Amino acid sequence: MAASGADVFSSEEAVEFLRELAEVAPELRAAALEQRFRFVEDQPELVGRDVHPDQVVAAAGIVAAASVGGDQFGERLRRLAANDPALDARLPKLMKGLTSAALDALTPVVDLWRQERPKDTDPAEVDETIAALSQVLALGGGVLDDLDLIWNEANDYGIDGDAPEGTPPGIDQLAGLLRVHNSVMGGGLSFALEVNEPFRIRRAVEALHYFGLTAAADLLDDTLRRSLKGEDSDSWPTDDDFDGLIDGDVLASAFRAKAIEAPADFGRA
Repeated sequence: MAASGADVFSSEEAVEFLRELAEVAPELRAAALEQRFRFVEDQPELVGRDVHPDQVVAAAGIVAAASVGGDQFGERLRRLAANDPALDARLPKLMKGLTSAALDALTPVVDLWRQERPKDTDPAEVDETIAALSQVLALGGGVLDDLDLIWNEANDYGIDGDAPEGTPPGIDQLAGLLRVHNSVMGGGLSFALEVNEPFRIRRAVEALHYFGLTAAADLLDDTLRRSLKGEDSDSWPTDDDFDGLIDGDVLASAFRAKAIEAPADFGRA
């Protein structure tokens, strides 16, 4: 998956850190992160020697992803996990004081992190990333609301492949859609049709209709039909066509609207 040098999870060191943390039991990850942050705060002279700045910034990004306002970091982690479950280092919940510890640990690493970005990285993007990360952490990391938790649960089901029996229908629809959506975001329409069986694409089409995203549903359905007919992918709708219909906050907004309209479908009644 392409990622810019300004992305907190883009470097080899950051990815290796995600892989290591993903091996830690989810309920123990917050404590492991806090230990890393305290080590940096107590011994800042070791940054760049015993502690790589990319790993500290990635750790702070994981905390931001679990915080209110950290959607850009959460979405990036979801995409990484969709492409490689071994990188799923997300936190099930925040621990008190973790955001402030992350913010304190950023101070001694930010300058070195900036210096080590690839030469073709836009400095303005780097500054924007650090500003966004610092802002989310400075807000104190309010806990995710119930709709955020439902979204994360559905995304986990999508990665696993199927939701458990008895899952509310709205969450089941969201899980099927996120599985395909994350594949498209990770590698494009051609990649999504390669890694998902036709029945999963049809489930995503059904889910798009369910969430009121009819144009995106029709486009994905047309792409599947062209694929099954053996048409060359050059004749399919483009990735930009799909992104233009569903990228950004479109899907999240449609989900929230549906959850408010039909709360029982999401176990909220």
